Amino acid sequence: MTTGGKRFGKGLRGTALVVALFFTWTLAGGATAAHAAQLAANEPAKRGNEAHAPSAEERLEGLVREIEGELSAPAGDDKVRRQKLKTKRGEIDSVDAEIRRELAATRKKLKDAKLPAAILQRHEAFVRHYENNVAELQGELDEIEGATTPAASETAREKLRQHREKTKAPSRHQPLDPNNLPHRSAEPTKRQPRLKKEEFERAYGKDLASLPRAVRVAALGDLTGITLPGNDTATVDLGQPSIEDLAGTVDAPMTPAIEAKALELGHDPLKIYNWVRNNIEFVPTWGSIQGAQLTLETRQGNAFDTASLLVALLRASGVHARYVMGTVVLPIGKIQNWAGGFTDPLAALDFMSSGGIPTTALLEGGKVTQARFEHVWVEAWIDYFPSRGARHQNGQGEMWIPLDASFKQYAYTQGLDLQSAVPFDAQTFVDQLKATATINEAQGYATGVNGQLVQQTLSDYQGRVEAYIAQQHPNATVGDVLGKKEIVAQNHPYLLGTLPYKTAVRGGAYALLPASLRHTLSFNVTASTYDTTPLTFKQSLPELAGKKITLSFTPATPADEAVINAYLPQPHTDGTPLQPEELPTSLPAYLIQVKPELRIDGQVVATGTPVTLGANETFTMNFASPWIASDLVTNPITAGAYHAVALDLGRISQEQGQVLKARLETTKAKLEAQNFTGLTKDELVGDLLYTTALMYHAELGLTRTIAAKTAKVASVTWPSETIFKTDLNVDTVFGLPRSVSAGGLAMDADRLASVTTPLDGDNQKKINYLLQTGMISSVLEHSVPEQLISTQDGRAEGVGAVKALKIANEQGIPIYTVTKANLATVLPQLQLDTHVKLDIQNAVNAGKIVTVSKTNINFHSWVGCGYVIIDPSTGAGAYMIGGGLSGGVTYALWLLGNILLHILAFAGVVALSTLLVLCIAYGASVIFPVMSNFIVLASEIVTEA
Repeated sequence: MTTGGKRFGKGLRGTALVVALFFTWTLAGGATAAHAAQLAANEPAKRGNEAHAPSAEERLEGLVREIEGELSAPAGDDKVRRQKLKTKRGEIDSVDAEIRRELAATRKKLKDAKLPAAILQRHEAFVRHYENNVAELQGELDEIEGATTPAASETAREKLRQHREKTKAPSRHQPLDPNNLPHRSAEPTKRQPRLKKEEFERAYGKDLASLPRAVRVAALGDLTGITLPGNDTATVDLGQPSIEDLAGTVDAPMTPAIEAKALELGHDPLKIYNWVRNNIEFVPTWGSIQGAQLTLETRQGNAFDTASLLVALLRASGVHARYVMGTVVLPIGKIQNWAGGFTDPLAALDFMSSGGIPTTALLEGGKVTQARFEHVWVEAWIDYFPSRGARHQNGQGEMWIPLDASFKQYAYTQGLDLQSAVPFDAQTFVDQLKATATINEAQGYATGVNGQLVQQTLSDYQGRVEAYIAQQHPNATVGDVLGKKEIVAQNHPYLLGTLPYKTAVRGGAYALLPASLRHTLSFNVTASTYDTTPLTFKQSLPELAGKKITLSFTPATPADEAVINAYLPQPHTDGTPLQPEELPTSLPAYLIQVKPELRIDGQVVATGTPVTLGANETFTMNFASPWIASDLVTNPITAGAYHAVALDLGRISQEQGQVLKARLETTKAKLEAQNFTGLTKDELVGDLLYTTALMYHAELGLTRTIAAKTAKVASVTWPSETIFKTDLNVDTVFGLPRSVSAGGLAMDADRLASVTTPLDGDNQKKINYLLQTGMISSVLEHSVPEQLISTQDGRAEGVGAVKALKIANEQGIPIYTVTKANLATVLPQLQLDTHVKLDIQNAVNAGKIVTVSKTNINFHSWVGCGYVIIDPSTGAGAYMIGGGLSGGVTYALWLLGNILLHILAFAGVVALSTLLVLCIAYGASVIFPVMSNFIVLASEIVTEA
């Protein structure tokens, strides 16, 4: 396998820029988040000035907050304060009258639409809730205004505080766990390899060779129709193959692609073994993660996944095959090469331990000479004599032959030494930035970093790199520039019959991998702590590999769907077509119940408790591995939003891009032809969201590969996930959702895990690598959606942590670096949301460093801040925006398309037909161009993967 054979040409500028960025960061030696935010900028940020007219609910909430602020302010002129409170009270009465008129209009609309009685009952219950609480609020304000003593005033204020606490809207901020940062590398897990067969059997069950087994059969293809002996038939000798050794399994399924590859290789076990060994790159992780199919697609896998691919291809060819667990011993030099080209032996073993492999060093004369580790390989029932498997015939097998396609050696080629060939004076660059910025060392902040200087400096350096490559290495490939890693192929004319290492203990053989060796992912959606019917679903990662996962909401009953339909535009009596401008800008959330649905590749696999549209729910994903029972990712979600979950189990494959491209093209063709047969919101919304999240992983994987080469580290992706979702705006009244409207789209990359180790054992290289790729991960959180959703008629603007800090710097807002040394003085100066400040306080107290702006920014009506939390000892980080998202938000400037997308997200079957008509009406200017963007992007996954 070659790291990169693509020649520099059309794509030179983009690739060279990424190389230049990483090269610059490496030379600068761990830039601060504020500097990195500037380094990542390719163009000045565009500031939004779109007006947002607050709803009556928002104005009521704002007035009450202002009253609270006035009451909590230091004592001043009592007469002035009373006048202010009286004025605010008058404004509240005015807003109250407006809300009552709106509620009355809603009641009339419901009656005119002849909606079910249950819906009218919900409306009346909400009206009572509103009227009771507004009366209580007005009474509390009357008491405050009429208080004649300090004690009476404090009593009245306490009533107001308690009322506010009882009726406040639930927080949508997800608190950060500072000890489990989203962008991180797994640390070495020191587990001793088993040395006794009994230890393996206690962990995974009895060895098949020690159990009586059913009669063996020989077959090529499906076993349907084969008659097996009855129960009275004696079993054959111990250790003989059986029907289980030919069956498809969770880890080794008989997919069309597997069967096609087996056919291509002539169903020949020798060719199959040679192909897998010479084409699948080894990944030093533990347990079944990808399964055979995704391993075939990505051309990489750990020992389990590689064994599964070999087992699947052999079984698809009618050859009995099984897994074997055991502990083996290898010379340390071979391990250093196999694991990734390590120059430090202990670093190589740490890399394997970090991936979960039970590993221990063996010393001789005080030096590491060998290593012992647990491993998995394959045994195939082969017609071995006299050809040694070269002319195998099914049905003529005579012995189990061990095969290990995961162990191999690599040829490493060093890339160009750009540091020497194109030197970059990082210190002068940093000094120039400091000279142009306003830096207050005493208070710990900086602002006014010269973004144009950064852009020009990087552009100049990029030009120098390009010129050097073009002049000195005109035919260079990406691999020539960054360095290559190629499998040293072996094509023996027969099966050797032995393993390429010493076996310390053969633990046991298994037709089916024990379930405890599979990574799993559990999904859970709860409406509250006491939810008795939550949405729950659990599946192994090999079963989820390469599949689209979506969490969406649908009307809970026909009555709920009827409410939505009543608010959608109705067919015109004169036959003229519906227009997108007729879409409602909001819907009455309190009237509509929705229920969550989890889909895998479009099929509903679990449903949950009905809740009010716009209500808060909790969405939890639990990643479990063979040695870690629980690694939770928890997010508050809004009922009615549509979530696409993209998994990255090591690499995004070409086939994933091809499948998405085909689906998107089919959907687009159906819409253009106005053929709505079979179209669902999972094709219309789910595919668009999922493609965005998947492309995020693909682009991040590419930049990680480049970064690892320049940083001199070995790094592989640990099971990761990213959510891309529609984001609803929810207006609440005294704690209950009253209305929902279209928000933006949000990226939440809250598990970007890797296994990363420096090749020479220098931990600073790992720290620098994680800092570099962390910054890039934040940039991609806004740039990937912007690239997809922008059209000629409207540009989408996104904001993530790094971009938010960049905008704050350009607006002259101080950027603070918060540590334990200055936390007490800086925290009171931050004019930010209480939840954000609590995240910062908890992170700093846990030994982390936080970079954050003093105040929020206002960007295209999004008000919030970006903050970066870094673990200085590891380089792990969290790249956050206000609200607790480990990602970014994107606002499409084509408003009507945004509304359409969000209503589609929770529409029922009947409403879908109306919305599809509107898709056509709005298609030429927005929907179709955006879908074209997605189709092109899916093609780029194919090209770059």
